[in-house]
Amino acid sequence: MSFKKEDIVFIINPHSGKKKPESLLKRIKKIDPSFDIHITNSIEDIDALAKTIIDKYKVFVIAGGDGTINHFANYLFNKKDKIMAVIPRGSGNGFAKELGFINNIKKLINHIYEGKTLYVDVIEINGRKFINAAGIGFDSCVAHLFAQRKNRGLSGYIASTLKCMRKFKSFNAKLQFDHINIDDNFKMVTLANTRQFGNNALIAPKANPSSGKLDIVLVKPFPLYYFPVFIVNMFAGKIKESKYISYHQTNSDIEIEADYNKFHIDGDPIEFDTTTLIKIHPGSLKIIDTGKISYSK
Repeated sequence: MSFKKEDIVFIINPHSGKKKPESLLKRIKKIDPSFDIHITNSIEDIDALAKTIIDKYKVFVIAGGDGTINHFANYLFNKKDKIMAVIPRGSGNGFAKELGFINNIKKLINHIYEGKTLYVDVIEINGRKFINAAGIGFDSCVAHLFAQRKNRGLSGYIASTLKCMRKFKSFNAKLQFDHINIDDNFKMVTLANTRQFGNNALIAPKANPSSGKLDIVLVKPFPLYYFPVFIVNMFAGKIKESKYISYHQTNSDIEIEADYNKFHIDGDPIEFDTTTLIKIHPGSLKIIDTGKISYSK
């Protein structure tokens, strides 16, 4: 598949990350000043823009964090002739890092013109779709606190993590999938389409977003002294199954009933007051292939 300049549109969230969008605009226009570029200031802007441009272009380059990417992905869901590319500008950039998208605009444009694409899975939780990771427990505690902070980036994420280390205990959850029933107390339950939350914090080392399967990471309550080991292992990419951590992979629906209702979806805080139902939509989002991952066809 080949693409022309007229097939490409850039969509920039100026509020993602710390850097102002002017430098990004300058770098894009330096390559070609005639590229079509749109700046969106809110979710409402993205929704309004998507409705007007979705039929006009083939490649949608989203410059933003996981939340922005996740939101726009809904408009490209199950559209085989629409392709997403990413310029990472968020706090964690989990999806971008896993799929090999970097801030080198020239390299990204070359990947687009090469025309190689791949399909990745989209996950649905209570009707809301996501592409990277969702969860309940310690990680969602961090997401809810982080969303309230003025200073974003890694420092804000670390501060939120430290606060949750002190305040968050555990919760009870019942999970059903593949005729398996699990009823236990957990520190967190993570649903991972890719390996990491963001900032290279790997929670599911074997997750592959093109496998048609979702990784379920179950973390049981552990003593406070184990926290540094847990955090260091995540950032070092060495987290593994232990007496506290277990992994499951499934391509079937998952049902979760918990007595704690604060979730996160691709880092965005959300609350579900009912049983959560998770569905997997294999290969339902088409993206530019950077050559970073191997995938299932």
